Amino acid sequence: MPNIKRIENKKGAAYKIRVCRGYDAQNKKIVDTFTYHPDPTISIRQQEKDAMKYALELEGKIKFGISFNGKKTTFDDFATDWLERRKNDVSYNTYQSNEMMLRTKIIPYFKAYKLTKINLPMVEAFYLTLVDNASQSSIQKYDILLNIMFKTAVRWGMIEKNPCENAKLPRSKRRANGIKFFTPEQARTFLASLDMEFELTYTGHRRVDDTGKPYYVAEYKEKRCMPTQLKVFFYIAMTCGMRRGEILALYWDDIDFEKKTIRISKAVTKSDDGVICKEPKTATSVRTIPLPDSIVPLLKQYSIEYDARRAGLGDKWQGDGNMFTQADGKLMGMHTPYQRFVSHIERYNEWVKKELPEGGKKLQTLPKIPFHGLRHTCATLLNDMGTNISIISKILGHAQTSTTMNIYAHSFESQLREASANMDGFLTRCTDSEQQAAG
Repeated sequence: MPNIKRIENKKGAAYKIRVCRGYDAQNKKIVDTFTYHPDPTISIRQQEKDAMKYALELEGKIKFGISFNGKKTTFDDFATDWLERRKNDVSYNTYQSNEMMLRTKIIPYFKAYKLTKINLPMVEAFYLTLVDNASQSSIQKYDILLNIMFKTAVRWGMIEKNPCENAKLPRSKRRANGIKFFTPEQARTFLASLDMEFELTYTGHRRVDDTGKPYYVAEYKEKRCMPTQLKVFFYIAMTCGMRRGEILALYWDDIDFEKKTIRISKAVTKSDDGVICKEPKTATSVRTIPLPDSIVPLLKQYSIEYDARRAGLGDKWQGDGNMFTQADGKLMGMHTPYQRFVSHIERYNEWVKKELPEGGKKLQTLPKIPFHGLRHTCATLLNDMGTNISIISKILGHAQTSTTMNIYAHSFESQLREASANMDGFLTRCTDSEQQAAG
């Protein structure tokens, strides 16, 4: 059983934990000492419970041969254990990203070093290896990940100081591409294109009938338009700024047609067990936002089509009220919105370039942006309309307005110039008034 002692100092309360990991040749106990810093906002009784839980976890790992001695533990061993523990604390996508960063870059560089031998110059030297191929934001992500890891090592008592502290990040040699989005004109063009009908040509191909007999289908043409549910999906993404996973997780109960609002309380994401629906990772991602009036008729139209499709399948329908589905009612695939979004833009651009009649009004093609670019488009449009930054943050579900400012700095440049011009106008009027008074 681990020994736990509460201590008080200027920095607050902490718990000294002593864990026996065996006996030496003289039959003396080999004891490892750790420090646990509890959450200061909870009661002392709860702090003691958390400290005991932490101590028992340490004891269990030590019994299974996991070393918490920073002088003896290699970075490779520490990183492997840390990543396994992190798996239960973060989303599947975050875990996959951390695993990839560790496997491809971090572990190969620090692999053989003992934890206590890794220092600030070594960390900065590692960052320099990234400047040729990684963007500035990627270098920052590596810095954040290493900071989290070494802070854990400090908390576990394996090292005394975080070697990443005060590390200077080098400037990437890669030119930043920036976020991709539609301009206001392109956004209007995209929404208009969703109502267009395109003629598709299918080349001749062979098929097999129900009896197994092969036959040949000659080349044919077919006119196709965007299905209503995908049209709704794209409208919500661009006008409400929702993430793909948040839209996929919508149920009809989340739509209030009377108040014209949409409730975001969950998101679809990947896991080891496949695709799951779970609460967003931050509290601010849970939000209720207003729907633009122009979307409501489209939503009602889709609701009618949805009910008709469900009634037509009867017992074969496998949905449970989720809005965006496959043909049998199951949840729409995670990659479907992106695939259909990309193919639609390609189809529209091809029509503009090849099929527009001579003498017709010249139209612009649409840029190829990622599906997440529709969310960026929403934020940029709202800012161009003069929407307050705090309101934009609430619509997007950002925890802080600084996050919104950092991501969409490009969009605020015009407002900064306008503010400067307004100030210049004020100063000019002041000068004119002074001259008139002097005259």
